[in-house]
Amino acid sequence: MELPAQLEMAVPPEFIDENGHMNIGRYLEVGGRGLWRRCQNDLGMPESYITERGLSTFTAEHHLTYLSEMTEGEQVSVHVRLIARSDKVFHAISLIVNQTQQRLACIVEATIVHMDMGPRRPSPFPDDVASLLDTGLKADDLEWPAPLSGSMGVRRKA
Repeated sequence: MELPAQLEMAVPPEFIDENGHMNIGRYLEVGGRGLWRRCQNDLGMPESYITERGLSTFTAEHHLTYLSEMTEGEQVSVHVRLIARSDKVFHAISLIVNQTQQRLACIVEATIVHMDMGPRRPSPFPDDVASLLDTGLKADDLEWPAPLSGSMGVRRKA
């Protein structure tokens, strides 16, 4: 809860599957929406980023860790923690918290690539966005270890 909520909502009926809990795909959707909101609100990539600057981000890889189920009507919040970055990539986790049960329900870990939408190729972060990412990384350097899968991250050239 040291990280601000990027998204808060109740689990709607359409998110529930045949097993009576939130469907697997909805965890990725909710975690991704929280991450995109962090990009828009805190990291200099507002809705106009694509149209005005011709830049965006693509998810290159993700890993989901399910810790507890969520059911219809339960209150959910998504908290995003930045882990690392290079000149074109950042690594982050979306912590999906079941506020009703007061427990972590899922971790959506992602590697995000910054893209030039013209040639649709990876592109370095502009200086203003890079600065905001660095500020976010410092703010997210918390005393507790990030619950990472260990299967992904920012690859650095040797």
